[in-house]
Amino acid sequence: MNTTSTLHPIPSGNEPQPGGDDRDYDGLDAEEREAIAEAAGAGVRAAAWIQSLAERQSDDNNRRCLERYARAVERILTREIVLDRSGPLEGELLDELDPANFMIEPWNATVPMDLAPAEQVALAAIGACAPGLPVNYALGADLPRVIALVGHALNIGGAPDPAA
Repeated sequence: MNTTSTLHPIPSGNEPQPGGDDRDYDGLDAEEREAIAEAAGAGVRAAAWIQSLAERQSDDNNRRCLERYARAVERILTREIVLDRSGPLEGELLDELDPANFMIEPWNATVPMDLAPAEQVALAAIGACAPGLPVNYALGADLPRVIALVGHALNIGGAPDPAA
């Protein structure tokens, strides 16, 4: 399973200066930066697992639904977590996380999705966690707990352990 991001790299911005305040360049402290990095890692892992589910679908429409789901999860966990977001995610990105995308047979699919019950539960749990992450106000304290839930969902769904 490929666990590298399919999104374009984010160019680095200003880096902290030696001896300077840790919050000078991005408004985050080290604990918050670490939590965001963990979220990004979880997003890439989740997207890779969801992509592996997509690849085994015999119907192209089912495959595309899961591919969109994977891209939405990865984008949210790697790009959308910001310190000063004023509200929840809205629009098309959020619509991609609707459980109907994998729980209900797409109107144009010829067969139901090939997903085990544990995989469906894991997809639903990831989709439920992801939209709340960008508006997490205590990034260093709360974000690791939510990322742990994403990890538990991946384990329940049968995603490969990255440590193995």
